[in-house]
Amino acid sequence: MKIILIFIDGFGLGSPDENTNPFYKANIPFLMKQLTSPTLVTVDTSMGVPGLPQSATNQTSLFTGVNAAEILGRHLSGQPTETLRKIIYKDNLFLRLKNLKLTVTYANVYRDEYLRQMADPVDRRLRPSVTSVMCMSAGLPFRTVEDLLAGNGLYHDITGHMLAYDERVKPITPENAAEILYNISRQYDFTLFEHFMTDIIGHKGDMETQVKHLEMLDAFLGKLADMANPKRDIIIITSDHGNIEDASVKTHTLNRVPLILLGEVPEEPLRGIAKITDIMPALLKIVERSGAQ
Repeated sequence: MKIILIFIDGFGLGSPDENTNPFYKANIPFLMKQLTSPTLVTVDTSMGVPGLPQSATNQTSLFTGVNAAEILGRHLSGQPTETLRKIIYKDNLFLRLKNLKLTVTYANVYRDEYLRQMADPVDRRLRPSVTSVMCMSAGLPFRTVEDLLAGNGLYHDITGHMLAYDERVKPITPENAAEILYNISRQYDFTLFEHFMTDIIGHKGDMETQVKHLEMLDAFLGKLADMANPKRDIIIITSDHGNIEDASVKTHTLNRVPLILLGEVPEEPLRGIAKITDIMPALLKIVERSGAQ
């Protein structure tokens, strides 16, 4: 069994109002089928802490099962602080999967200059993200632009258009990107891909841009789902907090986020999922029950 986890930043469940929710204006057949399914699992992201959910604390909570906002006493945006990094290094999804003797990979590509700055102890402008810290803790290698050129990695924007300043990089279609991710996943038990442009675009509050981006994302996810064999592949899609689903605000939201599961997913691990800290324990149970070991 091969498991692919797609983490989409700022991807919540809003009201069915096409005046504020770009999901109801966009042509996104795959996503609308999943998000309107009566069996959709929805997850609370507030963690019992006042204020709007933020990326650093919520991603730490998602990938460790620890209520990071409660520990800090607040929601924290951006990259994890030293306190959060200690939580991640102590225990996270990648470490757990490696302890189960599974092969694990992070499909995202990093620019060389970003890797250099991220590792610079003096330059703190580019502190590593939660997923980057997870890779470091588990000793996983980072994919580079050379990997992307070899068809062995994806940039976070999916199509690679943001790397077009490099004349070697030829942007691809979302369907091509899905094929690349699926091929990568054939080599590992568990593959993670992170997409955070949804959050960046959500902060702009521009409905037209949000609609266009969701249609690209839908083409990517729909193609990936079409390629997967439900008897031997599990695809999991989730998020850390809401944002892009409400174009009337430029902030994060308190909306619940989806937990989409495709394939023959055991039912028992899904019972009782209510909040974002429930996701990692559920993922581990799915891995164990699905026979991915």
